[in-house]
Amino acid sequence: MRGRAVNIDSFFTPVTVPDYPFRITYRDTSVWIGSCFTSNIGEAMKSLKFHCEVNPFGALYNPASILLALKMLLGKKMLSSGDLFEFNELWSSFLFHSSFSDIDRSKALEKMNKELSVASDRLYAAKYLFITFGTAYVFRSKTSGEIVGNCHKLPPANFVHECLSVDEIVKQYVDFVNDITEILPELQIVFSVSPVRHLKNGAHDNQISKSILILSADKLTNLFPGKCFYFPAFEIVMDELRDYRFYEKDLCHLSETAIDYIRKVFINSMVGEQDRKIIEEIEKLNLARAHRPFNTATSSYRKFVENTDKKETELKKQYPYLDW
Repeated sequence: MRGRAVNIDSFFTPVTVPDYPFRITYRDTSVWIGSCFTSNIGEAMKSLKFHCEVNPFGALYNPASILLALKMLLGKKMLSSGDLFEFNELWSSFLFHSSFSDIDRSKALEKMNKELSVASDRLYAAKYLFITFGTAYVFRSKTSGEIVGNCHKLPPANFVHECLSVDEIVKQYVDFVNDITEILPELQIVFSVSPVRHLKNGAHDNQISKSILILSADKLTNLFPGKCFYFPAFEIVMDELRDYRFYEKDLCHLSETAIDYIRKVFINSMVGEQDRKIIEEIEKLNLARAHRPFNTATSSYRKFVENTDKKETELKKQYPYLDW
């Protein structure tokens, strides 16, 4: 039986990543805000010693809440005690993750405002802003009429569930991009749409939601060429990783393998060759630090730790501008 050559590229549809007119370097600061996918990639970049501020409010999924958070950072606004509410003995904010909540109102406020201050300073120092939209569906408080970023498990009856339109998203972000460009003219903005599926409303509504987000990001990049860009994270998963083995058990969130794949695509397209060589060295160091032997009392392990410490010291001297 005659054999046949197989072209492995035929097993998936490659996604073309834009040729960005910039390259992120280790000397740059970046701010990452949006869905849990933002946390995955942003934290991965942080572990490689890039200067990153990642989701200072916790994960935010809808464009309206992300925009409110960005406006607070740009305006250097702080929360007051009246901005918090009490539920189940905890004081919380509709814009912050529950990890900031506290039984003590003043402590909760202090934690939130401290994060706001640090993140605002990082934004003003940033060269890149990465925004990841997760869903176009929002929860609007019946009491205040405001869209919330986190419901904190309040009863559903407290909210109106609705879907943002492309025009609503684009109009709000056009104003914001114009404002931030006046203040931070060198800042580059990169949009992406999270490939994590939001299936509480069904597969059909999830597809509608993602389509709205993709169209919104596309309009913004067209309205602001050279300022706003798009990274095709959603498309990479849909076309190159279209298999449930790249998802967690819930079949919604991505597996570590998928996240690592997208991270590599991101680095290859966004980071220059010289800094990618540094990444290789940091990855080796991180791998050594993550090693967990069966027995830590052996002389060979002590030697391994000594060599790892020595390597880190050498890298710190060689690259003092990394975020150690």
